[in-house]
Amino acid sequence: MRSLVLSSLLFLSSSLAWALDAPSSWVENKTQEILSAISEANLEVDDQAGQALLAERIIIPHVNVQGIAQRAVGRPWREVSETDRARFIAGMKQNLLNLYGGAFSQFKAADIEILSERIGSRGDRAIVNTRLRRPGEDWLAAEFRLVAQDEQWQVLDVAIEGVSLLSSYKAQIDERLSRLGLEGTIEEVAAGR
Repeated sequence: MRSLVLSSLLFLSSSLAWALDAPSSWVENKTQEILSAISEANLEVDDQAGQALLAERIIIPHVNVQGIAQRAVGRPWREVSETDRARFIAGMKQNLLNLYGGAFSQFKAADIEILSERIGSRGDRAIVNTRLRRPGEDWLAAEFRLVAQDEQWQVLDVAIEGVSLLSSYKAQIDERLSRLGLEGTIEEVAAGR
């Protein structure tokens, strides 16, 4: 019986991995799609509204905002009501829109080189190591941490030159939790701060 359950789990996890694109292909394709959309949009550096709209259309659908929010809050997430979770996630999404939108002017053109990929044993998580380079600049190491959600890969974290976006958010949220408590932190993030 135990071997039947184990075999079933292995089959299901391998089926999930086969149903998804290879993580490295997914990262490369999505990066190229995003860079093309940024180039075509040709937004001005100070067009924050246009940048946010573009980020919502081309980036946010590929980001696991709920997973980022949950991991940023950590253990106290269990104590948060569904209503406050939704508010927090909406605020986190707005923060991500501002972050990504603001970076567009810096990445109107870039090259990406895939270095390696590792897929988790269940086939639902992956790490893709890449290098990114803007014209005339040095290569930057970029690590994409992906999670399978609704039969597609989604970004859970990106680390540029070893600096993790999720870890940065977690440090900010931890500081707010100690200063403002859980309710105050939810209010600040829900308000887009």
